[in-house]
Amino acid sequence: MDTGASKMTQEALKLKKYWFTEADLLEALDWKYIESLNGKTRLGLELYMEGRVSIGRAAEIAGMAVTEFDYVRARAKVPVRGPED
Repeated sequence: MDTGASKMTQEALKLKKYWFTEADLLEALDWKYIESLNGKTRLGLELYMEGRVSIGRAAEIAGMAVTEFDYVRARAKVPVRGPED
């Protein structure tokens, strides 16, 4: 496990790199799970968390069906982004 990557990602949340804040979360993000994802899946999730791509585009980047990627998003405890977010 790359704890450096974990610290960078957690720091990004504190620096408001993502479209949501810690206060918006019902549960803490599952950083351990996020770190365990393969590169393409983690990239898709990271771009989704930044608000740079839709969930459909994030799934394409990850090479997954939208429903499969949405399962990954939910397992990572990443909130769903609505149209106004």
